[in-house]
Amino acid sequence: MIDTQSQIQIRNTLLEKLSVEERNSLFPGMELTEFSPKETVYSPRQSLAHAYFPETCVMSLITVLEDGSEIEAATIGNEGMIGIPLLLAGDQMPSKVVCQIGGSAWRIPADELIKAVEKDAVLFLNLRRYAQALFDLLAQSTACNRLHTIEQRCARWLLSTHDRIEGDTFFLTHEFLATMLGVRRPGVSLVAKSLQDSGFVSYKHGKMTIRDRNGLEGISCECYAAVRESYGRLN
Repeated sequence: MIDTQSQIQIRNTLLEKLSVEERNSLFPGMELTEFSPKETVYSPRQSLAHAYFPETCVMSLITVLEDGSEIEAATIGNEGMIGIPLLLAGDQMPSKVVCQIGGSAWRIPADELIKAVEKDAVLFLNLRRYAQALFDLLAQSTACNRLHTIEQRCARWLLSTHDRIEGDTFFLTHEFLATMLGVRRPGVSLVAKSLQDSGFVSYKHGKMTIRDRNGLEGISCECYAAVRESYGRLN
């Protein structure tokens, strides 16, 4: 629980709209927890014991097929939450949730979240608006994964991740990026080299650094701007 006398800064945009008193009243069991890169937060169809509001970590919702192949459906950072099914009378996470960028998140017991939205109409409205933005992202990702090139999708993914971190550098392997995009690693390696040769990014020892956002936006597909606009309407 957050001490009402503390000066802890809330960096999750859904929670920062609440006062300290409101947060303590609505979420008495809220606590800050840390996640490591590639750590599995939820497995597909696992019961939702908690909801998570990312602060500095970045999460990936991953669709897992019967043959074990995986592809990212959505990226979630400090603009959102993990646990949307709880708002829709669900009790399971349909997809796999993996920590993409290590960091912190606020953890809230599922029953507390349900009680909170029943108690606070404004909170429920804000979470529903976020859910709509997430659904927009999922719909856009479906079209993007089917119709756009690896280079366009890679640029979109890098920009989306950059939006959710502090600074310009984050840990990333070609293997992980290939899984997120649902493509073979050699294809990702070729695209990454092209982006580096163009001066848009630099990559060394598993560290990706964004050097030229404008350049990346220029080669990214329309999906990046569409999703960013959707999230922008939350503020």
